[in-house]
Amino acid sequence: MEHVVSAQLRSIVGNKRAVRRLRATGAIPAVAYGPGLEKPLSLVLNRTDFLKLFKHITESTPLTLVVKDENDKEVLKHLAFIKMVQYDKVTDEVKHVDFYVPEAHHKMRINVPIEIVGKAIGVEKGGIMEIIHHEVPVKALPDRVPEVIKIDVTNLELGETLRVKDVVLPEGVEIDMDDEDVLITVVVPRGLEVEEATTAETGNEPEVIKKGKKEEEEK
Repeated sequence: MEHVVSAQLRSIVGNKRAVRRLRATGAIPAVAYGPGLEKPLSLVLNRTDFLKLFKHITESTPLTLVVKDENDKEVLKHLAFIKMVQYDKVTDEVKHVDFYVPEAHHKMRINVPIEIVGKAIGVEKGGIMEIIHHEVPVKALPDRVPEVIKIDVTNLELGETLRVKDVVLPEGVEIDMDDEDVLITVVVPRGLEVEEATTAETGNEPEVIKKGKKEEEEK
C-alpha cells in the first residue's frame, strides 16, 4: 500500500511568531532533507490529513512525499521516511515533522521494529519470553526497507535464545548488528527450575500420584 504525504513549500522560515500563527490555522511545519535533495525544503502539512496517515505508519514506513509550490505546481515527488516528530510538552500534539529523503541507489541505515509471530513452545511450558531488542538497525536500499522484521518464535524452547544470525530476512536486507547478538530469549522461572529438578530426581511422576492411582484400583 502506497502512503502519500502531501505538503506545500513554506515561505515563512525562522520566524517563531509566524510559525505559531501557522499552527493556529491547523497546519504543521515540517522540513525535508537528505542526500536525495540538493538542499533542505521547508514545508507545511495539513494537520488533519497528516494525523490520519500518521496512525498507520512508523519510522521505517516508505512514504511518497509530494510537494507543491504556492501555485499548486508539483515541485517534488520522492521516496521519504519520517526522521523525527516533535510534540508539544503540554498538549502532546504534533508540532513539527522531519522527513528524510534518501538517495535512490544507495543503501541507507534505519531502525525497523520487530514483530513477533507465533507463541514459543517454551512459553507454553511456563517460560517467560523476554524481547531484548524491540527494533533493529537495518541496511537496505530505500525501496527494500521493510516496515517490520517478522520473527517466528514458535520453536523457541525453555532457556533458548534467538540471535541475529537466526533471523530470516527479505532479499537485500541486513541487520546492522553482530550475528551473535541476542534478540529474544525464553527465560526459565526459578520455581519452574525447582519443579523440573524434583521431577528428574524422582521419576516421571511424583510418588503421591502413583499411590493415588493404586488406591483407586483397589477400590
